[in-house]
Amino acid sequence: MNSIAKSLRTPRKSQIAHLRHGFGFSLIELLVVVALASAVITAGVLMFQTLVSSDSLRFSSGNVNVGAALTNFYGGSLTTTNALYAPSYGQAAQAEIVRDKFIGDLQQASAVFCLGRNGLNTIRPITIPVDSTLQGRNLDTPEAFRLLLASSLPESAGIFSAYRGASTATNASIFILTPSSYATEFSVLAVYDIDLTPTTSPAGTYASVKRYEGGVYTDSYDVFYPSSSGTLPFNPLVVAFERSVRSVTVESATIDSLKKAAERPFYFIWWPDPAAHTLEALSAPSFSTTDPRYAYSSMGGRTSFFFVVPMFPPL
Repeated sequence: MNSIAKSLRTPRKSQIAHLRHGFGFSLIELLVVVALASAVITAGVLMFQTLVSSDSLRFSSGNVNVGAALTNFYGGSLTTTNALYAPSYGQAAQAEIVRDKFIGDLQQASAVFCLGRNGLNTIRPITIPVDSTLQGRNLDTPEAFRLLLASSLPESAGIFSAYRGASTATNASIFILTPSSYATEFSVLAVYDIDLTPTTSPAGTYASVKRYEGGVYTDSYDVFYPSSSGTLPFNPLVVAFERSVRSVTVESATIDSLKKAAERPFYFIWWPDPAAHTLEALSAPSFSTTDPRYAYSSMGGRTSFFFVVPMFPPL
């Protein structure tokens, strides 16, 4: 019995050798590990050097002369701003903040109207006077809202352009309305202005999206795109899909093809993407004029800031 117990307490030499071999590394194993670690470190250093050398533009900035438009955008008297050059991931993060704010505003909206314009916007009201007999749902196109705005605020008539389907204007404004306590006015929660401003010093495009509440600037993002070899402008910014019931009236192929909104009109909206290398595009797919995509074929894959927005969110 004692010999059995002693054998259990005292490991044999073969057992000790086995334990040592199980918890150690051979010279060959150590050499392999060191070689792998060296390869990983070398690859990391080379990758970092590549990023530093090729991505310097992502962190570059410079003074951009935007002109009087800068005062219209943000107030003050400056005409030059220090803008980040595209691609800018920092401004892309800021754009995400503005996007979240936009989605939050849409969740409170009773109606959304997107208007096109080629100049600057000075119409950012708190309320819009209307006739007490007006049925808001009859404003089922951007053009109907533009005409109402022109009658209520005559100064807007020279700012916003008429359009059906795809807006060909270079800039856009989005009016977000909320329920009003009064029958004689619309309440405006916020106005978003999308502006693509050409510049000559330096040459390029200063792109910006701004939010105004009560006529006061609250949020924005911007980025500067130096001139590139692209040929297609960043357009359309907005496409309005009208009620399909209107398709009984034959107008034109490009308008009739966008009457797809089964009693619920909506928009496609594109914002410039600060993470994109260029604002322009070289080519676009070809579609028939009877295909809805014909109106916005050039916008595919150009920005991650794309929205599908109902004209009347509560419906």
